Amino acid sequence: MTDSHLLRTTLAVNSLATAVSGVVFTLGAAPLASLFGLPGPLPLAAFGVALLGFALYVWRVRREPIDLVQARAVFFMDVAYVIASVALIVAWPRLLSPLGRIGVGLMADVVAVFAVLEFVGLRRARRATATAAA
Repeated sequence: MTDSHLLRTTLAVNSLATAVSGVVFTLGAAPLASLFGLPGPLPLAAFGVALLGFALYVWRVRREPIDLVQARAVFFMDVAYVIASVALIVAWPRLLSPLGRIGVGLMADVVAVFAVLEFVGLRRARRATATAAA
């Protein structure tokens, strides 16, 4: 793999997975809200729209040449998402149904994998940039 290939591929898969999640949550907000233990579909629909916006941002970041500052921002947003998900589950355990907590946890797991791969990709890309400048 080239130095930016891992980062570009991770960002592309992150974007596509986020877009799919955004569509599912936006279009399926009504039936999913009751499964997740939410009082109505609006929070889930809003979350889905936010995911679609994030997916578009990540898709733009993955284009050549990758802006490492923006890629680092994606990494930090993914880390923040994982932290917020854990906080939601731990601090407000009764806010969501058991299925909702499992869903939030599984999504956080996937995002954590993206964050790890982004971290490795950023390190490789930064190392390649430093080597090229030397």
